[in-house]
Amino acid sequence: MGRSGQVEAESSAKEAYHHGDLRRALLDATLRLVEQHGPQGFTLRAAARAAGVSPGAPYHHFEDKEALLAAVGEEGFELFGKALRQAARVSASTARMRAQNVGVAYVLFAIEHPTRFRVMVGYGVQARMKHGKLAVAALGAYQLVRDVLVNGLQAKRDEVITDAEVLGWWSVVHGLAFLAIDGHLGKVGTSTKRAEIVVRQVITAMDKRERAAGPPSR
Repeated sequence: MGRSGQVEAESSAKEAYHHGDLRRALLDATLRLVEQHGPQGFTLRAAARAAGVSPGAPYHHFEDKEALLAAVGEEGFELFGKALRQAARVSASTARMRAQNVGVAYVLFAIEHPTRFRVMVGYGVQARMKHGKLAVAALGAYQLVRDVLVNGLQAKRDEVITDAEVLGWWSVVHGLAFLAIDGHLGKVGTSTKRAEIVVRQVITAMDKRERAAGPPSR
């Protein structure tokens, strides 16, 4: 982010604060700082400065930097869950296609909100799970993904889907998300249209190979 972008971000945060929402101002400032320096590269004092408040002001809402990052992550999971639920509600010809839609939404969220996504699931997140409702929000998003995957993978209603199968498919979309935002997939990381095409191609290819191989031994 250039100097003008930084000034704009700080002005936005200060405006939020002067409208009486210190917490909102700190969350916005934190997102900008993380975008510039990474989750480990900023301090609570820096967040206060970016929000235009005194160094002690953040402590009215957050006990430390990790608590502030946890709040950013919690908000991210709320938005993430909303995006996934919306994708799950889109009319689909089969449960498997519904699962694919949710997989696409998973990756697109990461591309549209890379900084949030890194705070939510990146380095150091486990240490922040004790703060606020972050763990509950994260579990809710995972449970939604798991339920959609299980329904999509079942060839018949009573078929048992193993945790290993769920983990495997989750790893596919999670891995694609990070490959995209880390720049390893070229323009896919900056184009939701390209990303959707690639994600659907990958899921379809792996799905076809899995079906050809037959059901796993249990």
